[in-house]
Amino acid sequence: MTTYDRAIAVRCNPITLLRDEWRRINYCQRSLRNVNSWKLRSQRFHSLDEVLKAAGFDGNKCDHQADQVLAAIVRRAATDQLAARIVLQRVFPPMLAIAKRRGKIRTLGFDDAFSLVLSHAWEVIRTYPIERRPRKIAANIVRDIEYFAFVRRERRRPTHERIDDCLDLVVDCCTTDSRGTALDRGAREAEPYAEDFLRELLNDARADRVSPHTLAVLESLSSRSIKEFAEHHGISVRTARLWRRDAINELRARMRCVA
Repeated sequence: MTTYDRAIAVRCNPITLLRDEWRRINYCQRSLRNVNSWKLRSQRFHSLDEVLKAAGFDGNKCDHQADQVLAAIVRRAATDQLAARIVLQRVFPPMLAIAKRRGKIRTLGFDDAFSLVLSHAWEVIRTYPIERRPRKIAANIVRDIEYFAFVRRERRRPTHERIDDCLDLVVDCCTTDSRGTALDRGAREAEPYAEDFLRELLNDARADRVSPHTLAVLESLSSRSIKEFAEHHGISVRTARLWRRDAINELRARMRCVA
């Protein structure tokens, strides 16, 4: 590769492009007017770097005020490109760390790994379910990006039904109506690691007074295949499937997942 080709490659590198873009918009008056119109704090911002700092960039891990600022930006990110770009910059360092680590683990190399991270980051940010997951927002976004970029795409489905099957049914019931029509994708995109997501759903179900039987069925299925579940309860596989169906239907109704 010639010196010219290397220079072109550096300029076209997505990391370089993102950093150059941030430098261009950091003091952009139009962007600052937009951000200041959001009323994130009483004082005006004079740069987007100040917005990042207010949102917890390079700050303490436990900063309630910074979490509130970031939450307000994330709420806007679903429909506002500037807000989404600010959130992307907020989680940029851990995105680089993910690409470095995963590039070594999967022998992809850093560049390919970062391309995967970046390709999922924008959608995760734009669809983050802030009302359902209002705490540890930056950490959750980073975790979701890594999950969608590497964990979910490489997970091999087992030959028997396990927690993934239970999760798929629960999540699908929360993102489709009774006719199977897709609803808001935000609930589907809320899925972090499988066990964490199911735990969150069950906690919400308890708060919404889902019956003990339904909770017991879903909790049992989270660690057993449908066959193991049937054997454990001394019922047929067909009956076990009916129990699971009824449990998920109640979960849908109680948690008002249907439109």
